[in-house]
Amino acid sequence: MMRSVALALAVAVAARPQRHDEQRDTVLVRARDRVTRKDLILTVSRDAGMEDLVDSYKQKIVEIADRTQQWLAKADAAYVRDARTHDEERARAAGSSHPATISVMDHGAKGDGVADDKAAFEAAVAAARGKTNAVLLPAGHTFLLSPIALVEESELEIRIDGVVRAPMMERWPRPPQEDASLSAERQRMRYAFLELRYCRSLVISGSGAIEGRGQPWWRRRKRRPEIRAPALLVIRESSDCVVRYLSLVESPFYHVVVLDSERIKLDRLRVATPSGSVNTDGIDVLASSDVTISKCHVSTGDDNVAIKEGSRRVQVLGGLFHKGHGLSIGSLGERHTEQSVEDVLLANVRFYRTSNAARVKTWQGGRGHVRNVTFSNLDVRAVGQPLVVDQFYCPASQHRGTCANETDAVAVSDVTVSGLTGWHTSGVAAMLHCSSSKPCGVVATGIDVRSVPGCSNVVRCLNVVPRPGAACADGDNMHGFRLDITRPMTEALGDVPCVHTSAHP
Repeated sequence: MMRSVALALAVAVAARPQRHDEQRDTVLVRARDRVTRKDLILTVSRDAGMEDLVDSYKQKIVEIADRTQQWLAKADAAYVRDARTHDEERARAAGSSHPATISVMDHGAKGDGVADDKAAFEAAVAAARGKTNAVLLPAGHTFLLSPIALVEESELEIRIDGVVRAPMMERWPRPPQEDASLSAERQRMRYAFLELRYCRSLVISGSGAIEGRGQPWWRRRKRRPEIRAPALLVIRESSDCVVRYLSLVESPFYHVVVLDSERIKLDRLRVATPSGSVNTDGIDVLASSDVTISKCHVSTGDDNVAIKEGSRRVQVLGGLFHKGHGLSIGSLGERHTEQSVEDVLLANVRFYRTSNAARVKTWQGGRGHVRNVTFSNLDVRAVGQPLVVDQFYCPASQHRGTCANETDAVAVSDVTVSGLTGWHTSGVAAMLHCSSSKPCGVVATGIDVRSVPGCSNVVRCLNVVPRPGAACADGDNMHGFRLDITRPMTEALGDVPCVHTSAHP
């Protein structure tokens, strides 16, 4: 009998006696993308005659790992090309508008990244008020600002061509006290670096960046997730406002929030934050209507875009999503609340290395609905699970106890998926896990995705209302398999790409 070797690939063979060719078909392989030729974990059954299969499985696994590496390298190269093209287009668009300006430098700003230029910024805004001018933060300067609130401003443009920088964590004021009347998400969005409140026809644009200096916040919140951190830009109770062309970098928390607002446009933004950052959603929409998010490039550590409670008529058109969790509707129904989202369109978006592409997530025990949602023409490359509907959402970071199975659920209906192409790394093309008390209505057609070499390619359906021709039309008979291994082995394997259910990749 061969001993197991502690390395980065697993082979598990079914324990019941079978012929060798049948045994090959039941081998479950779990491989990580950084595997090397000497990095192997082998777990074989004690059945007589199995030892002669080990060498062939070793070779097959190494070949699969090499092919996976090639696929991932091509995906990364394609992302770099797409990102460069997006940034060039964004720069051209940002340089095409030159309104009359009032410079903050003329009102005492230092622009050295050390002195607090908040007073100079507020003076420039006051000078431009009512004159249909733009306030300019010029290129070549870094403007350190204490938290800013623009209240009841209208017909004004703030043009950021330089860098606007938030203060270090220790210099931030304390967050507002908890308000028991507010939902969990509303609590989180009351703390911000730049806030637009009760504004109308306000434009924030330019070729520059807003830097959140979020790294100390992430380190602190990894140890103590209950600590509140500020969002970078919050648009609150406003209408007909536009944010375009800017880069938003390393926010302590969410990057852009649209809250209780209407007719808001977010155009060709660049969000850039490491994948290991904590709760750094790219763009969040909550209780808002007629919001358009177009051609944005979002690379972050959490949801690239999240559409949350009370939102309707939200469009995400074009753009490039990298790392992060893709587009999420939800989560909805936390703490047994009634929350709804309706009339959402996600179309013509490319996803690279995101954990999901299109996702609906609702808490057990919640109430409300998600309806009239369309996911159209999505291109996925090296995405974990491209399509997810999860009515059992309950992350350990937000739930201190166990997640009980409850009968109440947020209803999910009229979700249409048309045109989903590319390839994934999880072995699962779509996971549609819906409540037995409120089965979800999902029609998924035009799904043409492959799996990374050596992986399964399945659709998992649970309590989905079937329709002829849809992915779940035949019920729940497309389930894949998960490798049942011990916790120490799971830790040794690390972040593996998928589970293989066949000896013939």
